[in-house]
Amino acid sequence: MELEPVAEIEMERRLESLWPDAVEVRSDHVASDAELVRGLTVRGWPREVSPGWVLPLVLANEALTVSVVLTPVASEEQMTLLNRRLVWNRGAQRAAEGMGRLYDAGRLEAMEDADRLRREIASGRVRMVRVGLSFLLRARTQDALDRRTDGLMSQAASLMLPLGTARYQQDAAVRATLPGGEPIRGARIMDTTTAATLFPLVGDDRHDPRGEIWGENALSRSPIVIDRRLLPAPHSFTAAWSGAGKSFATKLQILRARYHGQRVVVIDPEGEYRGLSGPTGLVEVGAGRGLNPLFWTAPSPTERVRRSLFALRWVEMLTGTLAPDIRRDLSRHLDAADDLTPGIWLGMLARDLPEVHERVGPALAHWIAVMGEGEGALPDAGLTVIDLAPVPDGMRAAAYLAAVEYVVATLPDNRPRWVVFDEAWRLLLHADLAPYLEELYRRARKWHTTLVLVTQDAHDALRTAAAEVCLRNSPLVLLLKPHPEALTDWSRLFHLTVPEREWLAGAGVGEGLLLADRSRLPIRIVASPRERALIQEAEAHARVG
Repeated sequence: MELEPVAEIEMERRLESLWPDAVEVRSDHVASDAELVRGLTVRGWPREVSPGWVLPLVLANEALTVSVVLTPVASEEQMTLLNRRLVWNRGAQRAAEGMGRLYDAGRLEAMEDADRLRREIASGRVRMVRVGLSFLLRARTQDALDRRTDGLMSQAASLMLPLGTARYQQDAAVRATLPGGEPIRGARIMDTTTAATLFPLVGDDRHDPRGEIWGENALSRSPIVIDRRLLPAPHSFTAAWSGAGKSFATKLQILRARYHGQRVVVIDPEGEYRGLSGPTGLVEVGAGRGLNPLFWTAPSPTERVRRSLFALRWVEMLTGTLAPDIRRDLSRHLDAADDLTPGIWLGMLARDLPEVHERVGPALAHWIAVMGEGEGALPDAGLTVIDLAPVPDGMRAAAYLAAVEYVVATLPDNRPRWVVFDEAWRLLLHADLAPYLEELYRRARKWHTTLVLVTQDAHDALRTAAAEVCLRNSPLVLLLKPHPEALTDWSRLFHLTVPEREWLAGAGVGEGLLLADRSRLPIRIVASPRERALIQEAEAHARVG
């Protein structure tokens, strides 16, 4: 069938709009009518990757074409190759050991990877494919093309994916990005699970229905929505270096918890949250006002023992470690007493245990002078902030523990709530508080309470038994930018991959890693203009107060 003359002219016009009049192939780019094109090839691959890890490259430059070529490889062929490499590496390793040389760490990792692949191929869980990756950049001028090339190479280097210009092979590099094209170099054989991570739409995003918005995925830019009720426990742990944005992230969580109607209690040692609560929910501690750490009335025998142990820990925070006989006498005295205040207890000790009073009396008297006898019940507010900023530094840890116990004493009312522990390192640094925190988590779960621990760089605190308890019971962990010296500890504790370590090391303010049960998400904390305004207004009010 022949085309009509008019149809032939229209077809020619369409082809002219698609194909350039002339193409000039140069050493490091291809020049056409209106633009310059440069092909880039892969020179190396990272050892560890996560789903969607190439997404930053795709999103970094709109004038970029990425081509992924997958070619199946026979499993038998790859198994033979893996066996040969494994035998050769093990032989070389044993020869080095026989000559008294240190083992080659790189060869040891290669043997571990080969052995893992052999097992997975044999079980049929994965197949092998040859993967080629090609990049094509476009620009209208030479300077713009060079700038985009430098930017793309820097971005790829941060992902442990070195790129190079295909010199004197630009025609082949362009054809590699066309349908049916073949990569000119850098192809690598990998298992199908690893190959799937190259696809930008493959990620580990989390979008739980009826959950809370935590921020956006730093790679895919999609919102991260977590429903704490779907996790083994609702508790969370936030750690970050000072200035990394942990307070802003926590205030956002509090606001969003209030959106869902959650009651929130914040234990605030630095006075950062007082502006959020307003005057009706603010409890200022210090300057003659405090919370009674000995508050209880006719508890059960089990509860009486627990609170007696707490009172001993609280006293030791004020006085230092006590001798066993003094601890024993104090414990017996507490077991026999009921409905105490620090002043009443101090008078009873002077009357009943003069020697013990001589040891602990001065510290208790100082507490009463600073904190008073203690306030009544906490205000019945949707958001309550216990402000410990006026408390002297030497008593801050003991006041923090007293506030925790006071909140715990109000838990059995069966009203769901959040309890936020800001600057929680004041608890985590005390290893002897681990049993108390273990009991706190058990009671919180029983009484429908969510615990939110927020701490500065956890370099020291992560080595204590108390911190281990908190992390073990917190399936939701937010790690913002750490202190450089703490990154090694974090890597070991949270089993961070190389890309995750690189991401945390280079994270900016409000950027980090969110561990939500089995999900591991690079996160960027984002807020709406209204949320940001509310937080800034609250912070300004706190500074004035």
